[in-house]
Amino acid sequence: MLARIVGCSFVVAMVAGGAVPLAAAQWAPVDPYGGSGYGGASYGGASYGGASYGGASYGGASYGGAPVLADGAPAILAFDWTTGLVRFDERGRRVVVAAPTEGPVLAHAYQPVLVDEASGRWAITRQAKGAAKRAWAVMIGDAGGATGEFAGDPTCGGSGPACFEVLTAFTPDRGGVLALALHAAGFTLARYDLATGAREQIAGKAIANRLALAATHDRAAYVSRGGLTLVDWTARGPRPKARTRRVKVSGELDRLVLLDDAVLVRRRVVGRGRRVAITVEVIDPASGDREVVYRPRHELPWAPVEAPARGSAFVHDCDFTRGDNPCDVVEATSVGARVMVRGVARALDVSADGRYLLVRRDPRARAGRATAWPDLVVIELSTGREVRVVTETPIDSAQFTR
Repeated sequence: MLARIVGCSFVVAMVAGGAVPLAAAQWAPVDPYGGSGYGGASYGGASYGGASYGGASYGGASYGGAPVLADGAPAILAFDWTTGLVRFDERGRRVVVAAPTEGPVLAHAYQPVLVDEASGRWAITRQAKGAAKRAWAVMIGDAGGATGEFAGDPTCGGSGPACFEVLTAFTPDRGGVLALALHAAGFTLARYDLATGAREQIAGKAIANRLALAATHDRAAYVSRGGLTLVDWTARGPRPKARTRRVKVSGELDRLVLLDDAVLVRRRVVGRGRRVAITVEVIDPASGDREVVYRPRHELPWAPVEAPARGSAFVHDCDFTRGDNPCDVVEATSVGARVMVRGVARALDVSADGRYLLVRRDPRARAGRATAWPDLVVIELSTGREVRVVTETPIDSAQFTR
């Protein structure tokens, strides 16, 4: 359920967008990536990070070669900047699901793909061409290909300042998607109806970039003056009213994730000599108590990957003095945090059942490889085992799909 937040300024706008049919899906099965030509057993093993990266289990003979069977892991839908939307199944077979209908595929014209794993539906924003110069459009589709397109935020793009529209989540009923419009003056959050293309703005520039919604969309939290404001829409009855509560928190709170039983925050405090201390903390919504669950060794860029099935979120601890794979992936919960994977470029998604993590890993050396493109790696979280490696994949974004 999405409702207006009590006590905040909201603007509601409806924009009807007629569906524009896209070209039919272009199916193009090809041989799996990998094989001895991509390095095989020689790429990996002790020379790929040695014991500090997990020894033979991190890479080893399975890094390169033919992709490993996934033991039940979902397929992957990725945006390949040379082709379009590409699906990789459990055997690494590559199928083009949707190619652009006009113009070349340019990475800067597309934002990350959003996928609903259970249904296989997907959506992606792109900068439309033609009369509405630099305006954004929302493309939608499923496993069979692209099914439609409608206009994005009319105030984002055009001849004005730079603006980007990014999809963040499917609604619980799968009938809509949420989108952030990243204006120079602030962000706005809106919901698009996938059947009609109608747009409803949910949150304005005051809070949209500091707002976190629960996976069920019946609770929210946002950064307010002096701390947090918590919103609860779970009340039932003929005239239910949202309940709000403020929690005082010192220091700068710039990003949030709403867990089942806590709010996860990145807290930034400037101390003596203007030294900056950054921590990951959890705040108990009932008591307002907060606790540090993780202190990063390096930098903490805030690109959390939420995992509702695990009651957690995955964050990145990155050493950007390194040229590639600088990040540890840390799972944070309401009771603590632990490093789950070391030495990757970025975590991209967690499977709906919480069993698998999808990461991007960049090559450390070009030797034995045809390109310097990254690899997609599926990791079984219970064992740390790599169950699938799709090598040399020019991807900007990827998520699990059925």
